[in-house]
Amino acid sequence: MRFYHFFSPKVYAFFGLFLLGLLLSQDIAAQRVALKTNAIDWLTMTPNLTLEGRVSRRVSLQLGVACNPTHLSIANIQTTNFRIEPEVRYWFNRPMARHFVAVSATAATYNLRFKDHHFRGDGFAAGISYGYALVLSDHWNMEAEVGVGIAHLKAKDYRGSAEPAQSNYSHVKPVPIRLGLSFAYIFK
Repeated sequence: MRFYHFFSPKVYAFFGLFLLGLLLSQDIAAQRVALKTNAIDWLTMTPNLTLEGRVSRRVSLQLGVACNPTHLSIANIQTTNFRIEPEVRYWFNRPMARHFVAVSATAATYNLRFKDHHFRGDGFAAGISYGYALVLSDHWNMEAEVGVGIAHLKAKDYRGSAEPAQSNYSHVKPVPIRLGLSFAYIFK
């Protein structure tokens, strides 16, 4: 599957420049950085990595990437996907400890197959989430996060091998935008 097939370079450039602009507009002298991975994604055979940086006393930014390029089939369901997930978090205590709320976004391309029914397309979503970071040690955290949002999904919906030339499925739907149990390593 070609992951770049549905995304234009403008989408990648927008997310990259948005996050770079936010990071550069902040005082980064006392910034802490965390590298994390979501265990729930690993259960679905989707390797993922997220980088989070503190940009103020109570705000952090993160950018996550997840990719499942395999065609592993479980119970006649097969999925491949590629996601970019930026997020701005407001921490009630201090960054990377205890309660937080976040504004999240996701850009994804996917190929979902159930028996001979296919959905191949892309989606863009935005929403809010709540989470809690449990401090395990000076360098390790465990985070739980759940969030909801609105997604615009556009896909080719077909059965068998008769893939249409253009997308024939386009909907705006409420979706769970975040579901995570992550382990983070904090660089101090």
